[in-house]
Amino acid sequence: MDFLRFIISYFASKNLTLLTAFLCWKPENVNKLAMFGREAGVRLRIYQDFQQLPEMPPYRTFREGMLLDTLCDNATIVLDKASENRAFNLRHSWLLIDDSPYNVSNVEQVLENTVILPDADLTWASADALLDVYRVKLGEPLVISNLGVPNSQQELRQLWLQLPTAVTRRKDLRNVYLNSATIISQPQYFKGWTDLTNRQIDTFPKLTYPLLMLCGEDLHFRFNLKQVDLYGEERNGTFNGLVGRMQRGELEVGVTSMFMRADRWRVLHYCAETVELKGAFLFRQPSRSAVSNVFALPFSRGVWAASAAVFAGAGALLALFGSVARWSRAPDRAALRLTVTESFTYAIGTICQQGSDLSPQLWSVRLLMFCTLLASLFAFTSYSAKIVAILQAPSNALRTIDDLTHSPMDLGVQETTYKRVYFAESKDPATQMLYRRKLLPLGERAYLSVVDGIARVRSGLFAFQVEQSSGYDIISKTYTEREKCGLKEIKAFTLPMVAVPVRKHSGYRDLLGARLRWQREVGLMDRFRRVWMCARPKCDAGRGGFVSVGLVDVLPAAHALLAGALLAAALLPLEKLLRRRGAVDRSKALTRLT
Repeated sequence: MDFLRFIISYFASKNLTLLTAFLCWKPENVNKLAMFGREAGVRLRIYQDFQQLPEMPPYRTFREGMLLDTLCDNATIVLDKASENRAFNLRHSWLLIDDSPYNVSNVEQVLENTVILPDADLTWASADALLDVYRVKLGEPLVISNLGVPNSQQELRQLWLQLPTAVTRRKDLRNVYLNSATIISQPQYFKGWTDLTNRQIDTFPKLTYPLLMLCGEDLHFRFNLKQVDLYGEERNGTFNGLVGRMQRGELEVGVTSMFMRADRWRVLHYCAETVELKGAFLFRQPSRSAVSNVFALPFSRGVWAASAAVFAGAGALLALFGSVARWSRAPDRAALRLTVTESFTYAIGTICQQGSDLSPQLWSVRLLMFCTLLASLFAFTSYSAKIVAILQAPSNALRTIDDLTHSPMDLGVQETTYKRVYFAESKDPATQMLYRRKLLPLGERAYLSVVDGIARVRSGLFAFQVEQSSGYDIISKTYTEREKCGLKEIKAFTLPMVAVPVRKHSGYRDLLGARLRWQREVGLMDRFRRVWMCARPKCDAGRGGFVSVGLVDVLPAAHALLAGALLAAALLPLEKLLRRRGAVDRSKALTRLT
C-alpha cells in the first residue's frame, strides 16, 4: 500500500474523522495526503510550524487522530507538549511514522521522556513494522508489541477487531509502585484493616482497602502508601488533606472512597463507584402526647361536637323540668333544686362519671337522668379504650422535614468534612428552613460524633442527621430490641455517590475502573459492603411489651388542674368581696328601716 494511503487508512479503520498532523513535508506530499483524506472522509488539520502548536485537551466529547513525523527536527516539542497536557490517552489515537527500518533503540531514544501510560493509544509505524507502544510508569522501559504489517484498510480493521482493548492487554504493571494515601482520621482507634470494633470510624478507607489490594494483585502493582487525616476541603482555591496532595500531583490513587463533588472534580478524577451512601435524620418517633394533647385525640371534632350537644341538651332539659316543677308547685324537693346552674353541674358531673345527691320523685326527670348517665357510660367507655390504644400504639406524628422543623425535637448533625455544605447547597425550601431554624443557631454545638449523636437519639426528642450505616452500627450494639423498633428516618437530601479517587488525567484510571467494576459484578464489592456497612437493625420485639405512661402523657390533665386551681383562687377573693358588699347593703337597708 502507498505510504500516504496507509496513513489515511490507519485512521479511517479506527472510524476517526478528524486528523491533526504535525509534518515537515514538501507541499505536494501534504496536498496528496489531504486529497486522500477527503476521499476517505477524514478532515485534516496540518501544522508545519512546531512553535505554534494547538491545544491538546486530554478530554473532549470526540476522539481525534494525531499524526507525527518523528524525523522532523522539532518533533520532540510536540511530544513534550502532548506529555505535559496528558494527550497520550484514549481520546487521541497517535501514529508516529518513521520511514526507516524498525530499530528499538531509535524508538526508545525518541520516546525517552514521553508520558505514554497504559491508557495511551500510540502506534509506531516504521518501514517494516507496526508497533503498539506504552510504558507502565514514567521512568520505566517501554513495552513494545509488534502488530505485524497490514497491507490494506480491511486488514487494519480486522486487526483492531481481533486486538484486545488496552485495559485487557495491559493488565500487567510489572510490580511498579504507585504513590497512594489513605485516611486514618482517628489513629487512636485504628487497630488494623480487619478490625470490626469501630466500624463507624473511617468506614470508607476500611471498605476500599481490600478492594484496591485485590486490584494490586490483579494488575501486578504495589502501593507506596501514606497516611493522612483529612479528605480535603477547599480553601482559597486549594485543597488540604488527601485531595490537596492529589491536586499537587503527589499521589496517583487514593485508597479510600470519597464523595463525587463538583469542586473536587476540578482537581482530581474518579475511577469507579464503590457503594451508595445514604443519610437521614434518625430519631425515635415521639409519643403523641409529646406533640399534641392526647386527651383530645380519641374523638374527632364531629364526635366532640355531638357529645357536647347531647349533654348540653340534657342539662337544658333538666333545667326546663325543674322550672316546670317549680311553676306547678310539685311536692318534689329534688326537682325543685334543678336550677340552670345545678342542671349543668349535673351534666358535667355525669360526663366525668360522678354521682349526684339528687333523687327526684318525678319519673320524667328520673328517666332523663338515667338516659344521660347511660350515654355518658357509652361515651366514657369508648374514650377510655381509645386513649389506651393511642398511648400504646406507635406514633407517626413526624413524617416530613416540615414536621421536624415545627416539632419540639432538638437536632444534630454528624461531624464530617462537608457537615454544613449539603444543607447550605440544598435547593429544597423545607430543608433550608430546617437548617436556618434548628441548626444554624446552635453553631458548632449542632455537630456531634456518631456515638454521642446516637446516644442522644436514645434519650428521645432528638433527631440526628447521620450516615445510616454508621448510625446502625452503634444502634445495633447499644439499643434494646424495643428501642430499635421505635426508630424512624426522614431524608433531608440525597448524598452523592462515593468513588475511588485518582490523580487528574491519571493513566491508570481506566485500568482500575475496569477491575473495580468487575469486582462489583462478581459480588466482591457487595461482600465487603456487607462486612463494613451495617444494615438497619431488625425489629424483633415490635408486637410485644407495653409502654408505661409517663408524666408527659398526663401533663394536659395537670395543666387543667392547675388552671382550675388558679381560677378558683382568683374567684375566692371576688366572692368574699361580693358577700361583704351584700352584707353592708343589707345592714344599711335595716338601718333605714329602723
